[in-house]
Amino acid sequence: MKSVIVIFTCLLSVICLPLMAATDPSQRLISTIEASLDVIYASDFGKASRLEKESLIRSVVENEFNLDILIRRTIGRNWNLMDADEQARVLELVKQLVVKAYIKSLVGRDRPQLSFGQTIHVSSKRLEIDSTILTEGQAIRVMYRLGLMQSGWEIYDIVAEDISVVSNYRQQIDDHFRKGNAANLIQKLQELLQTEDLNDGIVL
Repeated sequence: MKSVIVIFTCLLSVICLPLMAATDPSQRLISTIEASLDVIYASDFGKASRLEKESLIRSVVENEFNLDILIRRTIGRNWNLMDADEQARVLELVKQLVVKAYIKSLVGRDRPQLSFGQTIHVSSKRLEIDSTILTEGQAIRVMYRLGLMQSGWEIYDIVAEDISVVSNYRQQIDDHFRKGNAANLIQKLQELLQTEDLNDGIVL
């Protein structure tokens, strides 16, 4: 399990960002991640309450990002095991959890330094962007996988140190639904939201 600072810096910064085909996805990616970090490392951010911080970050993210696609891809075939109300509730709880974990993983640490490699065009509808996150003296390689969809270029997976976020969490979701159901998952997500120590990663 990778640390929250790796997984959730990736998730909150870039998940499902609509990137129009006419623009350079890597440039949009860089500016979006830096803008997200600007909020966390603003001088007055520490004065806000926990709820105010989460509301501020979520507002910034939802103005730019669509988290649903990556979350649904992670849930995979289990999505159809939930009714519409359960699907909406799971999406909402995961978003809240990501925002909380993202803030907690960065507050009190030095701002991560980001560098990006060249965009690799796998096909006309798939591309990959390599990057390195330098945090706490450690360099972590992260690759963003993008697909060309009706809304433009969107992130469909993130690979941190050779571990796919989608595959990693889909396995956990699959394991959960072998012995549980949507109501159990919602309860687990609610419990995780009440957990203060998220630094070792989120396990469902």
